[in-house]
Amino acid sequence: MSNTRSGRGFSSNDRNSKIRFHLSEGSSTASPLMQDINDSTSPSVNHNISRTQRNPLIQSNTGVVRHHGNRTRGSNTREGGRQTNSNEHYRPSSVNDNNNNNNNNRRSSIRPDYAASNSTTGNPTNKISSQPPIRYDTLTKLLNKQPDEILAEMLRPNFQLKKFLNDNRMRNQYDWILSMTTLLEQVIKCVGSRERVVMILEQLPKTLYIDGVYVEVRKTDIITDQLRFNFIKSFLNISNAFLSMIPNSADDLTKIFERIELLFTKIQMKTSEYEETKVILDEVLERVNEIDHRKQQYQQSKIKNTTTTTTNHIEYEDNPPPPDDYRQLQIVPDVREILSEKRTYLRENIVDGVYKDPQHYLDIHFRLLRADFVGPLRDGIEQYLSKAGGKNFNVRIYENVRSLGPRLSPRNGIVYDLYLDPKMASKISWANSRRLIYGNLLVLTHDQFKSCAFVTIEDRSNIEKDFILSVKTLENVNMTEQIQIDLDDIDFSYTLTMIETMTYFEAYRPVLSALQSINIDESSFPLAPFLLKLTNEKIPPDYVTPTTTYDFTPLLVDPNSDVKTNIVNPDALSTRRTVHRVPLTQQLTTKEFRITYKQSNQVERKFKSVSLLDTNQWPTSDELHLNPKQREALILALTHKVALIQGPPGTGKTFLGVRITEMLLYNRSVWCPPGEQSTPILMICHTNHALDQFLELIIKRLKINEGIIRVGNRCQNTTIQPFSLLNARRHVRENRAIPSSIYHQKHAILDKKTEAEEELKVHEHKMEQSRTNIIPLSSFMQWNLIDDEHISSLLAPYNDIPVDTALSDWLGLNYEYEQIPDDFLNLGELETSMLNMNMNDQEVGQQQQQQQQQQEEEKVDDNEEEINEEEEEEQRRRDELEIDDNENMFAATIKKSQTTESKSTKKQILSTNDDDDGEEGKWTVVKKKPYDRRRLIKYIIQNPTTFNDQTVQQINIDLWLLPMTQRYDLYRYWLLKYQQYLQYSVREARRAYNQAASALAEYHQEEDYYILKDSVIVAMTTTCAAKYHNVLEKLQSKIVIVEEAAAIFEAHIITALSTKCEHLILIGDHVQLRPNPSVYRLVTKYHMDVSLFERFIKNNFPNVRLNIQHRMRPEIARLMKHFYDDLEDHTSVKTDRPSIRSIDSSVYFINHSNIETTVADGSSKRNEFEANYVIALAQYLRKQDYPAEKITILVMYLGQRQFIAKQTKNIKLLHGVRVMVTDNYQGEENDIIILSLVRSNHDKKIGFLKTNNRICVALSRARCGLFVIGNMNLLAEVEDMWKKIVKSLIATNEIGTGLCLSCRQHSKEKFLADKPESFMKRPEGGCSKPCDARLKCGHRCELMCHNYDYEHKEIVCRKKCNEILSCGHPCTKRCHVSTSNQHDPCRIPVEKKISTCSHTIRFQCARTPTSDDCTHPIMKNLSCGHCVHVPCRISSSPSELQRFSCPNPCNTMLACKHKCTGTCGSCHTGRLHIPCQQKCERSLICSHVCKAPCAANCPPCLRNCETRCVHSQCKKKCGELCIPCKEPCAYKCKHLQCTRLCSEPCNRGPCNEPCDKKLKCGHDCIGICGEPCPQQCRICNKLVVQEILFGTEEEPNARFVFLPDCRHIIEVTALDKFIENSFNNPHENTAIRFPECPRCKQNIRRCTRYMPIINQVHNLIAQVKKKILGNQSEKDLNERRIRLIKDFEQTEYNLKEINLQQKKNFFDILYDQDNLLSDDILILMKNILVFLNEIDKLLIDGRKKLPINTFESLISLPLNHIIKYLFAHPQYRNFAEQQINDIEAELIRIHRLIFIETLVLSIKQQTSTRNLKPDEQEGIDSMLYLTTKTGRFTGFDQQKFDSLVKKLEHLNNLPGLGITERERVAIVAALNLSRGHWYVCPKGHPYVITECGGANQESHCPECGERIGGQNHQLVSTNRHFGLMDDSQYAAWSDEANLNMILPNEVLGFQTDKSLEWLSKSRLVDENVRSMWESMVNMKIHIIAMLDSDNDGLRIVAIKFIEMFALVLSRRTQDSIVTSSNEQDFSLNLLQDDYRILR
Repeated sequence: MSNTRSGRGFSSNDRNSKIRFHLSEGSSTASPLMQDINDSTSPSVNHNISRTQRNPLIQSNTGVVRHHGNRTRGSNTREGGRQTNSNEHYRPSSVNDNNNNNNNNRRSSIRPDYAASNSTTGNPTNKISSQPPIRYDTLTKLLNKQPDEILAEMLRPNFQLKKFLNDNRMRNQYDWILSMTTLLEQVIKCVGSRERVVMILEQLPKTLYIDGVYVEVRKTDIITDQLRFNFIKSFLNISNAFLSMIPNSADDLTKIFERIELLFTKIQMKTSEYEETKVILDEVLERVNEIDHRKQQYQQSKIKNTTTTTTNHIEYEDNPPPPDDYRQLQIVPDVREILSEKRTYLRENIVDGVYKDPQHYLDIHFRLLRADFVGPLRDGIEQYLSKAGGKNFNVRIYENVRSLGPRLSPRNGIVYDLYLDPKMASKISWANSRRLIYGNLLVLTHDQFKSCAFVTIEDRSNIEKDFILSVKTLENVNMTEQIQIDLDDIDFSYTLTMIETMTYFEAYRPVLSALQSINIDESSFPLAPFLLKLTNEKIPPDYVTPTTTYDFTPLLVDPNSDVKTNIVNPDALSTRRTVHRVPLTQQLTTKEFRITYKQSNQVERKFKSVSLLDTNQWPTSDELHLNPKQREALILALTHKVALIQGPPGTGKTFLGVRITEMLLYNRSVWCPPGEQSTPILMICHTNHALDQFLELIIKRLKINEGIIRVGNRCQNTTIQPFSLLNARRHVRENRAIPSSIYHQKHAILDKKTEAEEELKVHEHKMEQSRTNIIPLSSFMQWNLIDDEHISSLLAPYNDIPVDTALSDWLGLNYEYEQIPDDFLNLGELETSMLNMNMNDQEVGQQQQQQQQQQEEEKVDDNEEEINEEEEEEQRRRDELEIDDNENMFAATIKKSQTTESKSTKKQILSTNDDDDGEEGKWTVVKKKPYDRRRLIKYIIQNPTTFNDQTVQQINIDLWLLPMTQRYDLYRYWLLKYQQYLQYSVREARRAYNQAASALAEYHQEEDYYILKDSVIVAMTTTCAAKYHNVLEKLQSKIVIVEEAAAIFEAHIITALSTKCEHLILIGDHVQLRPNPSVYRLVTKYHMDVSLFERFIKNNFPNVRLNIQHRMRPEIARLMKHFYDDLEDHTSVKTDRPSIRSIDSSVYFINHSNIETTVADGSSKRNEFEANYVIALAQYLRKQDYPAEKITILVMYLGQRQFIAKQTKNIKLLHGVRVMVTDNYQGEENDIIILSLVRSNHDKKIGFLKTNNRICVALSRARCGLFVIGNMNLLAEVEDMWKKIVKSLIATNEIGTGLCLSCRQHSKEKFLADKPESFMKRPEGGCSKPCDARLKCGHRCELMCHNYDYEHKEIVCRKKCNEILSCGHPCTKRCHVSTSNQHDPCRIPVEKKISTCSHTIRFQCARTPTSDDCTHPIMKNLSCGHCVHVPCRISSSPSELQRFSCPNPCNTMLACKHKCTGTCGSCHTGRLHIPCQQKCERSLICSHVCKAPCAANCPPCLRNCETRCVHSQCKKKCGELCIPCKEPCAYKCKHLQCTRLCSEPCNRGPCNEPCDKKLKCGHDCIGICGEPCPQQCRICNKLVVQEILFGTEEEPNARFVFLPDCRHIIEVTALDKFIENSFNNPHENTAIRFPECPRCKQNIRRCTRYMPIINQVHNLIAQVKKKILGNQSEKDLNERRIRLIKDFEQTEYNLKEINLQQKKNFFDILYDQDNLLSDDILILMKNILVFLNEIDKLLIDGRKKLPINTFESLISLPLNHIIKYLFAHPQYRNFAEQQINDIEAELIRIHRLIFIETLVLSIKQQTSTRNLKPDEQEGIDSMLYLTTKTGRFTGFDQQKFDSLVKKLEHLNNLPGLGITERERVAIVAALNLSRGHWYVCPKGHPYVITECGGANQESHCPECGERIGGQNHQLVSTNRHFGLMDDSQYAAWSDEANLNMILPNEVLGFQTDKSLEWLSKSRLVDENVRSMWESMVNMKIHIIAMLDSDNDGLRIVAIKFIEMFALVLSRRTQDSIVTSSNEQDFSLNLLQDDYRILR
C-alpha cells in the first residue's frame, strides 16, 4: 500500500488488491484511493463518463471525485477558471499546455489543473514522473558559472525549471529563493539571446517562486536589521528586464513592486544601499505606469470604435425602443445575462424634459435602478473569472463553501445551511462585520458559473461559532434547468464558490418589484401631470375647494403651550361585537382624532375659520410664530398639490414639517370627512434615523399616545418603539379586532403549514442524526443503499444477522483501544472542517500561540455603527472613478501569502509518511475517550467522500480488510446516498410548506392593512414603502409627506404613491445630499443621482427655500455662504451660541501634509495623524468641562471611524463622544464638531471630498464650535469649492498649522497645538503653570492649571488636617473643611492597661480597652485536654474556648505509617485527620518510586517507560500500557531457537553450552552460547572476572552471563539459582518485580536468557496496569457515570437536613461528557453520596429525638464538620484509607451518641417513676464518656459501648408498660395515626386521642383514675403531650401544628374527589397553577381551623390563604378548556362550593 501526500491508494502490484478505480471526466483531482505517486505504475483513467449520465434521483459526487485531504485543488479554466481563494494566484497547468487552441473562448475552455505539484517531490498528481527529484545543489552548482552557461543549463529539459519554480521550498526557504534570483539576474545579462531569455522569464508569473519573493522582500537582515537591499535590487533588475521584454505578462509581479514601494515609504534612515535600490524601483514603477497608461488608451479607443464590448456593459442609446417589456424582466439576472457580452439597454434620466407616458417613465427608472444593482454584480463576476489583478470592489468572494442541505428553521422556515471555509471565516470579526447581513444576495456556483443558484441571506447567528450561514432560495427566478442549480441536489461533496453583492439587495428588490406592479394607465398614474409633464400650475389638492377653511389654532397658540390628543371611538363596543358581520368592502368611520389646546380660547375667532386658498386672510408670520419664508413655505405646502420646501442647514425644515403635519391633523375633517373611509397621512424618509427623529418631534409636540404606526423593524428610538407595527399587531390580536373571515383564513393556512412542518421535522431529526452520529446499518438497508455483496461482507462476523452496531464496529468506534491515524492526531492541520479540534495539544497549541496575534491582525472589521438597510449602499462608496487597484493590492497580497503559507504547512504534515513505501500509514494505538470518539465521528462525517458509483461497485474484497481511512471514505459515500434520499423524500413537503409560508405572508399583509387603515399617521422608510406597495395602494393615502426628499431616488418615491394620492409634500435640500448610485457611470452619463426633488427645482417648479438659520454661530454660518447666497442668521445664534472655551477661535481649520493610508481590506482610507489629533483635541475639550454628549467627531471615511473608535475604546474621558461618518450624520447637529477630512496623498486624489454635497453637510453640523483637520492645500488645489473656502478662511485668519490654545486663568499663556503630542503639554486643559487657587478650606489647589471646575466647587483637598488633638497627637484626617471642628478619634496606638485583667496592650489612643479587646496570651486547658496559650479575651468564655482550635501538633501515626502533620484542632482532636502531607515513596508496580502525596492513591507512573527488547523500545509513559512487540523472538543459537513472538513466553529453555567465539585478545569467550559475549577475559581481566560474589567465580570452567542493563557479568549457575529462588519461593508471597542484578540491584529487562521470566513479569504488570487505568470500556464508564448522576439527583431529592445547592457545582463534573472520569473519581463521588445519606439520616434522627440545644452542639456541629471535610477533598482522587476510616468511625460515634442521649432524656422524663441503680448509672456514664471523649472512636470503644447497650437493654422499656422500642413502634404503626395524638395523665400513664387529636370529651385514667382528655379542643391542664411515644414535638391540635403546616396527605381528608377528578382529566394551560390548586385544596381543613382559632395571627394567615385561593380559582376558570357546557358548569360549581366552604 502506497502512502501519499493527499491520500492512500491501492498499488497495482499489490497481491491482495483486486480493485480497479476509474476517474470520470471533470475530476479536479484524483481520489486518495487512486493516487499513487511513488509506484512505477498507476491505475487506468477513464475520462468518458460524464456527469449527466448519472442517476438524477440520488446525485452524489458521481463524476466529480473530490479530494478532502488537499484543499489546494480546484478546477481552473484557461481564462475564466478560478482558484481556491479569490486573492490567490496559482501556477498554470503544465500538463495541458498543448491544449491552447481554445484560448480565445474564455468561458468554454475549462480544464482541471493537473499540474499542482507535490509538496515534497514536486511530481504532478495525474501521471508518474520519470525524472529525478529536484535538489538544491543543482542550483548552487550553477552559481559560479557564466551567464550563457547558466541560460543553456536552465533551458535543458532535465533541469526542470518549472518544477523548481513551483516547489514549496521556493516559497518557504530563503536560500532557495535567493539562489534562483541570483541565477535569473545572471540570465538577463545574456543580451544576445533575447528569445531564450524570454523563454525563462515567461515561466515566472503565478509560480510559488513569485509568492516566495513577495514574502521575503519585507523581511529584514538578521545582522543589519535592515531590508535585504541586495536581494531586492536583484529582483528589480530581473523585473526591469521582464517589463522591457514581455510587459503585458507582468500583472503577477506588480504586487511585489507595491509592497517594496510601501516598505520604502516607512524607512527612516536612508542609506546608500537604499538610494541605489530606490533608483531601480522608480524605474520599474515608471515602466508599470507606462504599461497601465497604454492599456487605458487602448480600452478607450476600443470603446469609441466598437458597439459591442466585453468590458463595458452599460451603453446609452436613446433612439431605439426598449428591446423588451421592463415588467417582464427578472429582478435578479440569470447566468446568461451576467456572462453576456451584450450591452445593457439604458436610457438617460430625463432631467430637463418630460416623459411620454407612464410606461416611458417607469421603464427608464426601472432599468436604471436595476443596472445600479446588477452592474456591480456583473463586473465583479467578470473580474473574478478573468483573474484580473487588484481588489474586487464589486463583490465579495468566498471559496470552499459547502452545502449542508435544507433545514426547517423555527423563525425563517426552510433554509439551506452553507458551511464556510473556516480558514477564511475565522479571520473576520463577525460581531461587527457588515458582511453577509440579512437580506443580501448571494450567487452560488460549482462550475465556474456555467450554472448557479441565487439565494438571500436569512440568518448568520451561527457564523462566528460554527461558520454556518443560513440562506433562502429566490422564488420566480426563470432560468433553464441547465443553468439553474437546485440546492436540493447540492450536497456536501460539492465545493461551491459564493459571490456576495456589495450593493445591498434588500434596498433594490422591493422597489424594483413595486415598479413593475404600477399601473401604466396615465389616468390612474399618481400625480401624472407633475411627474411626467412637469406642469407648474398652482393646483390645490383635490380635497381643497375654494370654500375650504382651516382652523389656524395650532400655529397661533404658544408653541410651548399644553396640548392634549386622543382618539374618540363612540361605537367601539358595538363595533367589536359586530365587526365579523360587516362586509369587507364596507368602510368604517367610527374613530375621530381630536387635538385640544389649552390656549385655544385665546385664538381670535376669525382665525378659526380661514379660507385656505385666500392667503390674505392668513395670520401674519409673527402671529404664526414663523419667519416670512417659513410662512411662505407653509402656504405652498397646504395649497399646492405638489409642494417643494428646500431647507438649508439649520433653517428648521424638520420643525416646519412638524407644524405642517400638526395643521393637517388638526383639520383632518377637511381631507378625511365623516362618511368616508379614513386614510392616514403617509410619512416616508430615506433613513430610519431621520424618520424616527421626525416622528419623535410630532409625538412630543402633540403628546400622542395612539394613532401613529411606525412600520419597520429597525427602529432604535425608545419613544417611537411603542408605536411600532409589531405592537399594533399584538394589540389587535389580543382584542380580536381582525374580521373573523380573515382570522379563519389564517388558521386554514396554519393547518397546512403545520402538516408539512411535522413531516419536515421528522426528516430534520434524521438528517441531524446523520451529521452527528454513525447511522445504524438498518437505516441503509431499509432503502437498499448498500450493495448486497457489501452487506454480506459487513455482517459476516455476525453470522449474517443484521446488527445495528456493525458499522460502528467496522469503523473502529466500539473498541476499547483503537488505532487512530497520526494525521487525525493533528486535526488542526488535517482538515479545515476540523479547524478547532487539535488532538496534539502541545504541538498545535504552540503553533496557535505563534499565529494568534497574526490572525487577530488579519481579521476584517467591517463594523459600521447605526447603519440601517436603506443606508447600506451608501457605506460602500469608494473614490468613484479614482479607485486604483494598485492602492489596494497590499492587503490582498498579504492574505494570499498567508493562505498559501497555511496550505504549505498542511502539505508538510500530510506528507510526513511519504518515505515509507508499502505501509498504509502511521497509526497510534490509544485508549479511547468520549471526546476522542465524538471527534473521530466528526472527522469521519464532516469530509466529502472521494468515491463514486463506479469505484464503489469495483470493491469486491472483504470490507473488513480495507484500511481504516478507506472505510471512513466508503461510509461517507453511503452517508451521502442516505442524505440524498432523505432530501428527495421530502421535496413535496417542502413545496407545500413554502406555499403555505407564502400564503401566510400574504395574509399578514392583509392583516396589516386592517391595522393601518384606522391610524392617522403611517410612517416608514422608502424601502419599506416599496415592500408594502400593495398595502399602501389599498390604504389610498391622500397626503404623502417626504422628508429627506432630495436624497431619495425618484423610483423610491413613486412606489410610495397610491393612485389616490392628492397631496405630495417634498422637504429636503439637494445641495446637501443627493441619491447615491453604486455605479458611478450611472451618475455621470445617466443622471441617476438627480432626485425628483432636484428635478423639480431645476425645472423651476414652485418651491420655497428657507433662509434663516437657527443653528450655527455666525462665523460657522459664513462657510455656508459658499453654498447658499441668501442664508441669514437668526438673532438667537448671535446671543445663545457661546464661544469655545480655551480656544481662540470657534472655527478653525488645521492644515497638515501627513500622508493617508489604506485600511486592511483596501476599501477605505484612514489618516493616523488626523485621528490622533482629533482624539487629543476631544480630550482637551472634555477638560474644558464640556460634556461628552456635546462633542461629536465626524470623519469622511469609514476606515477612519473604525480606527478612532478602536483608539478611544479605552479612553474613559471620551466615553459618550460619538464618532460618526459624515453621511450618517445628515440631519443631526451638536455643539462642537471635530471633523477629520482624511485625504492626503501625493497623487492629488481626494475622492468624494470634491463632492459639494458632502462638503456642505460636513461643515454645517456644528452649533458653537467647528474644528476641521485636513490637507487644505491639497483640497484647495484639486477642488474649486475648497479653494473658495480656504481663501475665505485665510481672510478671517481661521486656518493654520495648529489650534491656538489659551488659559482662562492666565490669559497671556498662549500655545500652538500643531500636533497631537502638543496637547500633552496642557495635561489638565489649562496651561503649564500651577493653579494656585485658594480652596474654601484655605489650602492651595495643588493641580496644574485647569479649566474644569473653574470655581473649585468639586475639587477635593487631599492635604492632612494636622491640628493637634487634646491627647497631644496630630489629627490624621484629610482636610475636612465642611466639619472643621469635628476631628476623627485618635487612632495612634499607645500602651494601655486593662482594668479588669490588668494586662497591658497596644491600643488606639482614643479608645479604652476592655477585657474583650485583650490579646494577652494565658495558659488554658482546652476540651481536648491540652494546656495551650489562648487570648485573654476568650479565656473566660466556654463557647469561645470550645471553638478555639488547639495548636498542639497531632503526631498520630496514620494508617500509611506516617505521622500526622496537622494540629489537634485541624484534626478535630484526632477524629478527622487532615490528609497526609508526606511523599508516598512506595515502589510502584514498575519498580519506580511514587512521588505523589501519601494521601493520594498512587497515580500511574509518569516516567519514560524502560521496557525494551532487541527490536524496539516503548516510547510511552511508564504507567501506560505497553504495546507488545510483534517481532519474531530473537532468542536463538545453533542449539536452540524460539519460534514465538518476542512478547510471548519462549518455547525453548536457556542454552548452557559454552560460547565458542574468540575475544579480541585471542582467548576463549567466557559466556554462554546464544548470549551476548562478555567483554572481559578470564586471563586478561582475571581480577574483574574472579571477583567473589557467590563463590563460584574462581572455578576454571565457570561461565558468565552479561547483563545489558547494568553491564555486569555474573556466574551463570549462581545467577540462575538466585533468580529462580526470587520467583519460585513457595513459602512466601512474591511481589511482582523484574529480576535484579545481585551486584547493583538494577532491574534485568533485556537479558535474553531470562526473557521467559521477564515476559511473565510484563504480562503481570500489564494486568495490574489495566486495573489501575480502569479495565472498563468507555460504555461501562459512561453507564456508571449515568447511574451516578441518577444517584446524585435522587440523593439531592431525598436529603432533608442537608442543602446541596451550595455544593452542587462539586458534582458538575458528572454532567461534562467530554471529561473522562477515572475509576478513582467515580468511586470518590459514590463515597460522598453514601456518606451524605448516612449523615442526613443521623441529622433527621438526632433532630427528632433530642432537644435543640443538645442536637446543635453534639450532633449537628460535628456532622457539618464532616460535610465540609467531604467537599474540601480534591475532585481528582478518592479518599485515602485513613480518611475513610476516620469518617466511618465518626459516623459510628455520632449514631451511638444519639442513642445514649435519647436514653438519658427518656430516663430524665421518667424520674418520677424510675430510679437508676448504681451499676446502671455507671454504665450510662461510661457510654456518655465513650461517645464524647476526645480522640477517635475506636473499634474497642465500639465493642465496649455495644456490650453496655446489651447490658442496659431493659432501660429502653417505657415505664409502667414494660415495652421495648420496637414494640412502641409497632403500637404506633398499628393505630395509623399522625403524630401528636399521645398524651399522659398527671401520673405519667399514656393514652391516645383519635380523629383530629384535639380533646373534645373528658374521662378517667384506667390506671390511676386521674382526669384525662378535655373539652372544645382544650386539654385538661394536668395532662400533657407525650411526644416520646410517637416521636412528635407537639400535639396534633396545637398552635404549633397550625403554624407548621407541613402535613402528610393522610391527615387531609375532605370531600373534593369529584373536583380533583375533573382537574386531572382537563387539559389546562398552566401546570404550575394546577399544582397550586391541588395544594390549596389539601390545606383547606387547616385554613378552616385557623379561622376558628383564638390566635389573631392564625386568622390573618387564613385570610391571606383565602385571598390567594380565590386568585387561583379565577385563573383556573379562565385557563380550563371548554369541553361541553354541562361538564364545565358541573366542575365550576364544585370548585365554587369548595371556595364557599373556605369563606
